[in-house]
Amino acid sequence: MKAMPTTAHQDEKSSHRLSVSLTAEQHRELAEIARKNRVSVAWVVREAIDRLLKDEMPLLHVGKE
Repeated sequence: MKAMPTTAHQDEKSSHRLSVSLTAEQHRELAEIARKNRVSVAWVVREAIDRLLKDEMPLLHVGKE
């Protein structure tokens, strides 16, 4: 069976798993934020990443001018 080529749109919708090591304090703080907002820790992390990527800090904008 031949694989179909992926489009940019399909790639944007696919999920990518990431493993990150946190300190105990970082995990406690993320868990507390998640508990207060009734969301998962994973949601908090994704939201934080989205905010970082939208930030106006030019050194953190990979491929953006």
